[in-house]
Amino acid sequence: FKQKTAYEIMPSLVGSEMCIRDRFPSEQHEVTVRLVLVDVTVTDKKGNFITDLTKEDFELYEDGKRVPINSIELISFGERRLISLKNEQKEKVLPKTLKKKLVVIFDEINSWQRTLKRGARKIVDELVALAKLGNEVMIALLNENRGLEIVQPFTTEEELIRKAIVKASGSIWLEKSLDAMKMYQEVGIEDIGEMAKVERYAEKLQPLLEQEYLFFERKRFEKSVGGLLTIVNMIKDVPGRKSILLISDGLPDLSSKTLDSIIYETTGPGIKKYDSNHLNIRREMGTVRVFDPFNILKKKKIMSWEEILREFIRFANTYNISIYTLDPDTFIKYLIPVSAEYTSKREMRAHFLRADKKIRKVQNLRWLSEDTGGISLIGATKYEKFYNVLSTNLNYYYLLSYYPPREKPDNKFHKIKVKVKRPGIKLRYRKGYIDYSNEERGKVLLVSAYYNPSLFKQLPFEAEFIPFYENTKKYVPWINIALPTKKLFIDRGIEFGFKKFKLYLWIKDKKMGEKAFGGEINIPFKIDSSFMEVIKNTDYLCFHYKGPKINLVEKEYHVIFALQDPQTNEIGTWESLFFLPDFKKYANEAIINCILGVVAPNPEKGKKSFSISKKDGALVYDQIRFFPSITNQFQRTEDAFIFLQVYLPKGKTSFTPRFKIPKGEGFLNIPAELIAEKWNKKSKIWNGIFKLNFRSLVASNYLLEVEISFPESGQILKKEIKFTKLFY
Repeated sequence: FKQKTAYEIMPSLVGSEMCIRDRFPSEQHEVTVRLVLVDVTVTDKKGNFITDLTKEDFELYEDGKRVPINSIELISFGERRLISLKNEQKEKVLPKTLKKKLVVIFDEINSWQRTLKRGARKIVDELVALAKLGNEVMIALLNENRGLEIVQPFTTEEELIRKAIVKASGSIWLEKSLDAMKMYQEVGIEDIGEMAKVERYAEKLQPLLEQEYLFFERKRFEKSVGGLLTIVNMIKDVPGRKSILLISDGLPDLSSKTLDSIIYETTGPGIKKYDSNHLNIRREMGTVRVFDPFNILKKKKIMSWEEILREFIRFANTYNISIYTLDPDTFIKYLIPVSAEYTSKREMRAHFLRADKKIRKVQNLRWLSEDTGGISLIGATKYEKFYNVLSTNLNYYYLLSYYPPREKPDNKFHKIKVKVKRPGIKLRYRKGYIDYSNEERGKVLLVSAYYNPSLFKQLPFEAEFIPFYENTKKYVPWINIALPTKKLFIDRGIEFGFKKFKLYLWIKDKKMGEKAFGGEINIPFKIDSSFMEVIKNTDYLCFHYKGPKINLVEKEYHVIFALQDPQTNEIGTWESLFFLPDFKKYANEAIINCILGVVAPNPEKGKKSFSISKKDGALVYDQIRFFPSITNQFQRTEDAFIFLQVYLPKGKTSFTPRFKIPKGEGFLNIPAELIAEKWNKKSKIWNGIFKLNFRSLVASNYLLEVEISFPESGQILKKEIKFTKLFY
């Protein structure tokens, strides 16, 4: 949903004294210069870099049309010296203080632990040597559960690099997707006698195993590309030459071939070919939304894996980032012929299945490298080539520039081609770029925030998502956000005028990763003297929204909030989890919601039933408006309230919640007064609001324990909430 609203100060604001000056916008003039930069590595047949080319030796083409070269510079600071260009180019050589950036990514998602460890041991000395040449190295990790992790930020210190590599290559990975393959092979290995029945059973079982296998492969592909996309977004604006080294066994292939065809159509001794009847399964599982979750970019709703990989390559090319790939595995072992005379049919199928899968994964690594101007290091001599290839490619290159033949970005892909008149040389450069507008850049950045929210903390805020259960057996998304006035407005030196933030919300099933809900909200502000006066005495501006009804089933959900400044493309994120039982099957009592908040009077008399207001996002009951506190901070003399939503499958029964705070070996009981309640017989939901007496508490951090006992069933429900009592 989309909702436009002017800023509104809610009663849940927490006050504090702040002194600030009114700021008036200073007169500024901005000039934007559009320039396309192309890094070109030029080597002879032996791989030696050629250093004596001039501007006249190069030709540049965009979309097949030749474009004038604006400038050309030969960069060489690997040996701590500058190689001068001929004639007029001498003054344009970059200073040797310009840093080179190399991001090393260990891919735990698609690689075995033993291969990563072996690869790490063999390249650590080479990486240290590159750092000594002036290359700043970052170590990152792609993890199946945690996503992208930055193990070590950019550094040239040898000890930090070595420690980070040990940490990044130390996790264990199990090949779950192959379980489905193995199971299918073992239940259908013979086609004579009694085992023929098993073969027929395998035919029935195959679609389910096919789907399971493809599910694991698709999720790995999504997380892999999502992590790579985040790295590119992190380094795209860093000055200097930028490169990525991906150490991986390969990226999953989600082609149109089915598991059945992979097993039976793989050529090899004694392998018979069969036709596949389940192509539709792989076609469905092979379409993903990695590059555009929840249709942020407003493109096609679903893209194939090839389209997504191509889109990512173009995105990396846009920011002149080369990707080098290294397969740490001993790839040659998959290519050894198998003897049909001494090997069972099952073993041969498994052997050629692994070989076929491995080849496809490595081909994806090659695609990434070759189309971004990098190199794919595979085979028995890859470690011997590693240092020579990277030291040459990272430390020597020509930097060409030209003006794009358009005044404004068009968000389209444009091909680049570089030619050199001298024969017998090899060129590596990016194959094109997308001319992104600032708005489109921000959207792609949001995609990265979706996949790796923990890495985006530029804009501070707090948020709370509440699945409010209605009598329609559906949930209302109750969305609440708190903006810290000092960090978000005062410290950032915000100027007078109109300011708008965008709030994005994504809810997905934590286990399966499937979309449950997505929303976008505009939060506009008019920054003037009156607004500045308000935030002088306010810690947080709080906003509350009601979303459209949605269906949520028995699952644990992952909620991601992203706050974006469209002008600067800065992003902050907030994450939370919630679990919902299946109330249709659940036989016991359950607490659905337990929320601390504040209460304000309702100027318009409401119904004596609990509902979320579209107008201000409050929980309304008769003359009461309840607002979640979000930050759970309460002033010294402020009353606190708590909203409870309880599921009672056996009907309404009398119960009295107990509110207490742990103190030493005992508890401090908190007095509570029930001020509103409603029982819905049809949905079997009880809603209630209690007033809590926090006034006797001194300023500190507390843990509130909520306990509800049901004597008839013997059930005891408990919830814990952290809160803070302020000293003012």
